[in-house]
Amino acid sequence: GVVSPDAIWTNAGARPGDVLFLTKPIGTGVIATAVKFDRASREAADAAIDVMVQLNRGAAEALMSLPAGSVHACTDITGFGLVGHGSEMAQGSSATLRIDTSAVPLIPGALDLASNRSGGLKTNEEHFAANVRGMELVAPPLLTLLFDPQTSGGLLAAVDARVADQAVAAFAAAGVNAARIGTVEQSSGAAIELH
Repeated sequence: GVVSPDAIWTNAGARPGDVLFLTKPIGTGVIATAVKFDRASREAADAAIDVMVQLNRGAAEALMSLPAGSVHACTDITGFGLVGHGSEMAQGSSATLRIDTSAVPLIPGALDLASNRSGGLKTNEEHFAANVRGMELVAPPLLTLLFDPQTSGGLLAAVDARVADQAVAAFAAAGVNAARIGTVEQSSGAAIELH
């Protein structure tokens, strides 16, 4: 395809002070693994399917409705998980993403299944954990979900704090249940800081 260079967001360019929004809950990887071994409840499987079939179009349109230049970076959350794709955004932006783990939305049932670890999850931890601070502060099941590879995950967007409330309203108008999960900070030497 073809796109105008003025009409794209990259996963670099996040600026200190930006607000981080996540547009879908996480947990599809652990739920899909549990389904394979007949360990997932019907409710958890259905919830994961509902997330995976939801397009990112509404979230992207909500972000596009914000004032020009107020979305500084954006990436989808897929195989590298939230920590992996967040790490890439942080490194590409020469910044640190400070993530409030209690604000990260989870697919219902995912936390209970987080002991079912996939190979992709283990690879993500091995590759990205060295650039993450605060892992010891996070309960192991939740930490698992932060590294969980996603299928058809949401968008992680770094938005100018001056339009954060406008972003919340735009997501709501688009029917997108986006969560404010943290901020972009000056680089602390870590890509991700969990708290």
